[in-house]
Amino acid sequence: MKREVLLLFLLLNCDLTPVKVEPVSYTCSWNGVDSLLYLNKISCPDEFNELSGSPIVPTLNNVSTVKAAYEISTKQVYFISADKYYIHFDFCAEVLNYKNSHQQFNTDQYGSGPERLYYLATINHYRDSDIFTLEFFADDRISLDGIRTLFTAVRDSTFFGKELKLFPSSTKIRDLVANAPEIPCISADELYGAQIYQALNPQEGYGWLRKIDISQIDNAYLGRHDIVVVNGVPLDIPVISGIITTDFQTPLSHVNVLSHNRGTPNMALKNAWSNPEISKLDGKLVHLVVTSDTFLLYETTADKAQAFWDTHEPKDPKVLECNDDTAGLFDMNDLSHESIPIVGAKAANFAELTKIKLDGNSLPVPEASFAIPFYYYRLHMKQNKLDLSLENMLRDSLFNSDQKYKESLLSKLRDNIENSPLDQELIRLVEQKIRAAGNYSSIRFRSSTNVEDIEGFNGAGLYESHTAKLNDPKKTIEKAIKKVYASLWTFRGFEEREYFKIDHRSAAMGILVHRSFSDEQANGVAITKNIYFPYVPAYTINVQIKGISVVSPPQGFIADQLLFHVFNSDAYQNPAIEFISHSNVNDGISVLTEAETAQLARWLTAIKQRFYYSIFKNTQLDYYQFAMDVEFKFDGPDRKLYIKQARPY
Repeated sequence: MKREVLLLFLLLNCDLTPVKVEPVSYTCSWNGVDSLLYLNKISCPDEFNELSGSPIVPTLNNVSTVKAAYEISTKQVYFISADKYYIHFDFCAEVLNYKNSHQQFNTDQYGSGPERLYYLATINHYRDSDIFTLEFFADDRISLDGIRTLFTAVRDSTFFGKELKLFPSSTKIRDLVANAPEIPCISADELYGAQIYQALNPQEGYGWLRKIDISQIDNAYLGRHDIVVVNGVPLDIPVISGIITTDFQTPLSHVNVLSHNRGTPNMALKNAWSNPEISKLDGKLVHLVVTSDTFLLYETTADKAQAFWDTHEPKDPKVLECNDDTAGLFDMNDLSHESIPIVGAKAANFAELTKIKLDGNSLPVPEASFAIPFYYYRLHMKQNKLDLSLENMLRDSLFNSDQKYKESLLSKLRDNIENSPLDQELIRLVEQKIRAAGNYSSIRFRSSTNVEDIEGFNGAGLYESHTAKLNDPKKTIEKAIKKVYASLWTFRGFEEREYFKIDHRSAAMGILVHRSFSDEQANGVAITKNIYFPYVPAYTINVQIKGISVVSPPQGFIADQLLFHVFNSDAYQNPAIEFISHSNVNDGISVLTEAETAQLARWLTAIKQRFYYSIFKNTQLDYYQFAMDVEFKFDGPDRKLYIKQARPY
């Protein structure tokens, strides 16, 4: 273990420019022996370290936390052990004799009424940059006078007081302290820019460490027992045992969604590519452990790795339900979540979205929507004898043992699917349906399979969507449909199903059809829970300008990442928005206005309630843990909101 800890220190600190620091002498009041529950003054680093723990909401890593409470009646500040008292309520009830319930505490002590007895905050020490901040709960309705009082008390009672900065955790608090120039503040960009480590998916894995240049990642053969170090963030990654990137990612990035689905570790370390300790392990069998606050990486044995793989990788085969006997096109009002075996999960979930109303208004979804069932995919395969080609491919022993051969046969199958004639009656029905739906000439054909959004397999991003244009011989309906069908047989999709032991013969492709968008003003993804800490009610939103992807962004692009807090009953009228990062391609302006964000959040609540209470009512998750993954757009000069998709997170 000592060797592992030493290696961790080297991994985190190699390649950092050494700074000469003059020693500073502090006098501690703590004897260094007794356990500390709280102090009224922090006189030295040892006292801070003894009181500190990990943040409840770990949006960043390598951070130490001490809770702070100011009792208004006595004007006394308390510095509270973060490990002994998980939340402020526990301390106030035990030490300050608070008598009411936890629920009443939350209502009153984060509210603006006369019942407020305390000012509550957190002191965070960002160890990478040696910055101390005071941070309030983002939806705290504290007054400016309250902020000023607690900040002053902490500044005057700590050894780091002269360096203390306020980190405005929400737009509301930011606007308040704009009227208090005497309080030094630090922005999210300043604070997060100094971080060198980011835990995206805290898990562990065993595999052979491989350093792959980002320019070669698409062409490199990566096995399921590889752990990859890459100098950037790839847009996609096959089934592997873990990944370390040099660029920070968003929690909702495609790479992290894949890691989350597979249960494999994912982290970012800015100096990983140049770090000599990591380079020494290149090509060796290693054990990677990613935690919310740190990580371990060290050489291991084949026996330990095999034992881990045997107990953690999927074993039970899955045969998918597929109803391919039902012909005809389906309107959304004829479908429901129960229609997945007929039209696939994307179309079935979309149908549920069309049933949601708020204040008498229907949830805004793309117009001209309908679904093409599995029947026509299977018909295309049978009419062109592609089902026989598929069966021969799956039975080929070389196909299952030679990766290059497998890729070539899958590519040939896709080509045959795209080059074989499509049923003319289907083309006629689809064009007729589109023309009857309104004046939409550009139409999106979106993959909708029975091999996504099932228990243990998300399938996000595995299949393709394509656009057709009426009266355009180069972008025909037939071409778009066949391209979507062919995408069921990409190498990446095949390997993902293979890893999860899903029967390929039972997989089928349906299509969700609706009008396409040509004037996107913003696009994004929202998770209807706080992914950092589910019991602090909030929605996690990533949003970017125009059509720039938030899940697979171009290198160097950063999206707005934020939490929309729904702690208070007036959350939509008086929003508390906590920014984690800002878009670096929008001139420092938030991608969405406060009103747009609140509008989106109201619909997110309606979506969550619909799926939690009506669709997944037998889930073992409570309301705060349950979440939907929602894709949205703001389109056109009037920036109209559209909900594109919802799936269980």
